[in-house]
Amino acid sequence: MWIRSIVQKVTIGVFCLCALMPIYSLHAADDNEIPHIGVVELFTSQGCSSCPPADLVLKSYTGRSDVIALSYSVDYWDYLGWKDTYGRPEHSKRQRDYARTRRDGAVYTPQAVINGVAHVNGAHKALIDKQLKQTYKFLADKFIGLSVVESNGDLRVEIEGPLKGQEEPLVLWMLRVKDVGVVNVRRGENGGRKLAYHNIVLGATKIATVEPSNKSFRIKQPKVKLSAGEHSVFLLQVGATGPILGASMLN
Repeated sequence: MWIRSIVQKVTIGVFCLCALMPIYSLHAADDNEIPHIGVVELFTSQGCSSCPPADLVLKSYTGRSDVIALSYSVDYWDYLGWKDTYGRPEHSKRQRDYARTRRDGAVYTPQAVINGVAHVNGAHKALIDKQLKQTYKFLADKFIGLSVVESNGDLRVEIEGPLKGQEEPLVLWMLRVKDVGVVNVRRGENGGRKLAYHNIVLGATKIATVEPSNKSFRIKQPKVKLSAGEHSVFLLQVGATGPILGASMLN
């Protein structure tokens, strides 16, 4: 494994909200480094009174060309009186799996996971920006250029980057994402509020395991029907919840 240890911890308010950053055996980036699209994954809940500010912060990233922002609604706050309309148990599982991969056990809302390796309070944009820069630096020579296009009913995947020497398997995920959704929350901590969500993850499918020899390949397009106002996002990730090395969006 090239994830070795934790080097950074941030404590915010009365909660220990840790921004943890693994150390990687990397070299400094050179002039030919691959441009990278950062990925911010916000774990949020309609039943969490601390989450609406983080949902607004996530919205600020949706118009950027260098960042893919994703909103995952969890289901573990449903018992407070409101069942999250976008909440899925698999989102809660992904968040817990991230905590196990990092070995810190930190699971909370609103939690922003940056490039699969660092996490901060999702309501603090300055911390997210800082971790985007930090992860760019530490992952510089691991980034993989990812391009996905639809062709004759299949998906053509092209990758550019240092796959040679990559020891852990790389997983290609396809996410179904809704552009925007407005919810009238009637009960729970946010009862009586109208909340807006952006880039809402409705489902995720593991569509391929990428071998080092795969520079260009085709896969049969999964049967996912997109409605108006939806798009697909593709993540190339070390394992299921390791560093995200490549990302692409397909409208």
